[in-house]
Amino acid sequence: MILYLAPLQGYTESYFRNAYSEYFDCFHSAIAPFIPSGHGDTIKKSRIRDLLPENNHKMPVDPQVIGKYAPEFIPLAKHLYEYGYKTLNINMGCPVSSIAQKMRGSGILPYPEMVEMLLEKLILETPNEISLKMRLGFFKKQEIKDLLPIINRFPIKELIIHPRLGSQMYTGTPDLDAFEWCLKNTKIPIIYSGDIYNKESLTKLQKRFPKQDKWMIGRGVIYDLFLPTTLKQGTLTDAEKVDLFGKFHQSLFQGVIAYRNRPKNQLNKMKEYWGYFSRQFENHQAVHYNITHCNSLEEFEEKSRQILQDEVWRKVPLFDRIMSE
Repeated sequence: MILYLAPLQGYTESYFRNAYSEYFDCFHSAIAPFIPSGHGDTIKKSRIRDLLPENNHKMPVDPQVIGKYAPEFIPLAKHLYEYGYKTLNINMGCPVSSIAQKMRGSGILPYPEMVEMLLEKLILETPNEISLKMRLGFFKKQEIKDLLPIINRFPIKELIIHPRLGSQMYTGTPDLDAFEWCLKNTKIPIIYSGDIYNKESLTKLQKRFPKQDKWMIGRGVIYDLFLPTTLKQGTLTDAEKVDLFGKFHQSLFQGVIAYRNRPKNQLNKMKEYWGYFSRQFENHQAVHYNITHCNSLEEFEEKSRQILQDEVWRKVPLFDRIMSE
């Protein structure tokens, strides 16, 4: 079983990846949150800060770019290649309406001729290997059936498939019949992505697809930091959780402080994480309240230490579908 970390905008940036890989050695690699494609040949360091070698210490990562026209991709792809990123992942899955309505992310899927032109130029004019992260379509799953024969003509390294439509966002359930169709109709290696949030959900998928060995986890790991460890090594004791979470949290905190400039921004970012971390505790509402009402980094550090000392871990974290993956 090979696990991959999904790109979650605002959550799985380099400071998270570094802290996580320091204490949880379960992910084979990650896809970074997307960088918008753009015009011109000049690439500022601030635009690719998350991918600079000095900001990535352990977990292997592939950059992801979102756009619709190849000339917007090519300078960035070549620049990233020079930094050592041999694979470029193309985002054809983002369901957010403000992006999709511009024919980017999952919004490009109803237009197979655009996908064909994009891939043709990228394969010819960039040195990178190309992988795709995509959905079944935006409006209907027929879109993947129209697209896959086109994609099959290109030397694509991997397909990461989230078996929902873009128009669904995160409602409903993944369409496993459509995912099975994809497995049967391409020889490109496929990574499954979507709704892996506990051992039971992965076990059901493994029973349905016994030959599938590549799985991507996104929201599940933010809600439950121990999920990949549980899947690969078994359940941890509460004492082990306290120890690992404490070390990870301190490393994440230091990474956020180093990456973000202002104390207010640093504190707000940690509060965002705790919107999900708090779901791992029995008294989650009080935990979340105490964290969100911190007014300084010093108060935050003290409150988070106190929570680890006093609060009881839930056996199963609370989970919903409000985070993009």
